[in-house]
Amino acid sequence: MLEKIREGSQGPIVKIILSVIIIAFALTGVNAYLGGNADVYVAKVNDTEISRAEFDRAYQSQRSRMEEQFGDMFAMLASDDTYMQQLRRSVLEELIEEKLAVQFAQELGLQQSPEALRRTIRTMPEFQVNGQFNNDVYNRTLMMLGFNSAQFIGYMEEQMVRMLMLQGVLSSEFSLPNEVTRFQQLQNERRSGRYAVVTGEQFTEQVTLSDAEIEAWYYDNAERFEVPEQIQLKYIELRYEDVMAQATVSDEEVRQYYDNNPNAYSTNEERRIAHILFEFGDDEAAARARAEAALARLQAGESFAELAAELSDDTFSGEDGGRLGVLERGSIDPDVEQAGFALTAAGDISDVVRSEFGFHIIQLTDLEPGTQQSFADVADDIRENLRRVAGETEYFRLQQELARISFEVPDTLEIAAEQLGLEVKTSPVITRVNAPEGFNDAALLAQAFSPDVTERELNSELVELDERSLVVRNHSYQPTHTRPLAEVREQIVSVLTAEKAQEMALAQAEQLAQSLRSGEPVDVEFAYIEAAGRFGSELPGAVRQQLFKMPFAKESESAQVTAVALSNGDAAVLELTDVSAGVVNAEMNEQFESRLANDFTDRAYTGLMESLKAKAKIVRRL
Repeated sequence: MLEKIREGSQGPIVKIILSVIIIAFALTGVNAYLGGNADVYVAKVNDTEISRAEFDRAYQSQRSRMEEQFGDMFAMLASDDTYMQQLRRSVLEELIEEKLAVQFAQELGLQQSPEALRRTIRTMPEFQVNGQFNNDVYNRTLMMLGFNSAQFIGYMEEQMVRMLMLQGVLSSEFSLPNEVTRFQQLQNERRSGRYAVVTGEQFTEQVTLSDAEIEAWYYDNAERFEVPEQIQLKYIELRYEDVMAQATVSDEEVRQYYDNNPNAYSTNEERRIAHILFEFGDDEAAARARAEAALARLQAGESFAELAAELSDDTFSGEDGGRLGVLERGSIDPDVEQAGFALTAAGDISDVVRSEFGFHIIQLTDLEPGTQQSFADVADDIRENLRRVAGETEYFRLQQELARISFEVPDTLEIAAEQLGLEVKTSPVITRVNAPEGFNDAALLAQAFSPDVTERELNSELVELDERSLVVRNHSYQPTHTRPLAEVREQIVSVLTAEKAQEMALAQAEQLAQSLRSGEPVDVEFAYIEAAGRFGSELPGAVRQQLFKMPFAKESESAQVTAVALSNGDAAVLELTDVSAGVVNAEMNEQFESRLANDFTDRAYTGLMESLKAKAKIVRRL
């Protein structure tokens, strides 16, 4: 059942909980999860803190996924500060729920066996080369992310135990056949009726507002006018590509490198040999005689491979014509090695050679002479490699100098810029919620909004990003604040006027509905609804939703009528006249079964989290 739920899941909660996203997150967010600034946290779940760094990492990860999913549309979403604030709160709640799930799993005493944990880590593609776990890649990846193996294993153990708990809770959900049938009937139901719109705009002139109402609404909705903290930075940016553009290598350096590293541009001679072995046994003289007899047969023209198969006491190689493979110094018996290197042409055969194993006849089966690439052929590659090394070395030197000078002179960036030949630039206005491109990295935001920068007005620590490094300082900072009433008064008047006008429109729509229930004629123009389905765009959304909420009984003497507020500030009177049961499609049963199971799973997860949150001590500071 769990696999069906996972395969058929369309809900966001199930996708998050029952997918392998946790493994990907381990490689993008675990460093912040394990570390971060210990004295700054955005939430505390019982005794577990969620650090600002951890939150910023998760937020940027979610933002990146949305940019990839929505493409150019995301820019429109990101321009809405209210939407981005909601996104931040959503990310925080996900982190809180993760902490709660881990804590609950630990309370239940759930454990993951060391073998299963090792197996999971070894099968993660991030640590594999050609489909096999590679310990060097594993250690390099962990080092790059800034934590050790014990920390990573501890994190993975927590997450796997969390997954065990959630699967145990959620995989028990299922749907019954009659539920699937009824679900299809409801989904495919058709309804008919009519509706008339009462516009809110016609009542706007009748609306009157007092100062007390405006002020009360302002204070009741103060969060709508909250301006998030924002900062404009002075910064120095060291770019890798700029340093590389200035890196040069002389012809003499290229030639010197070529001369000093001949092995890098040459291939060694490669020779392959075969042998026929005659072991000493109890009679060394007899073994020599056998070897000399075989040598005579070879000299008479018989096949070396055939004699190896017939006579060699090394039966393993004998079955392959006596082949021993590539001859390398120090890899076999010195006497055999010396004889093999003494042969000069493919096909040459040695005399009888004595070793500690017996007597051998050696054949050189293949000889590939060593080669040496000319300086002209490799000069460009050498120059580029040397230039890259020189650029990286210089970039690292400048990076360390930037960090040193900006730390030693913390109240200005001008000295560091002058000594390093860089420019002090000014950033656009930056907020945590909607940082502009180039300034939306979690590590940069953590430094930009750190107390050292915002309160003490010091230079930040060096921030290392992809192929660029920055040091920033406060140019102008504005903490979170609420816009004054005078500044937003017109906006409030507009909102309240629209609300009151809609209330009047809704009241008139209710009067019309009462007249229809009583059988009285009404002087309005109706739009008729013919067999509308639950999904579509031909009806206003609120009208469609209300149409399918209304009870219906054909034998009822009174009309099924109601009034409904529309999303555009208008109202409508709606009458339901007929309902047709939905047709069941047996071929869709499996899909509907998955959708129901997904819905039950979402509810189970939501119920579990609500229960855990009700019992937990949670402090939110976002």
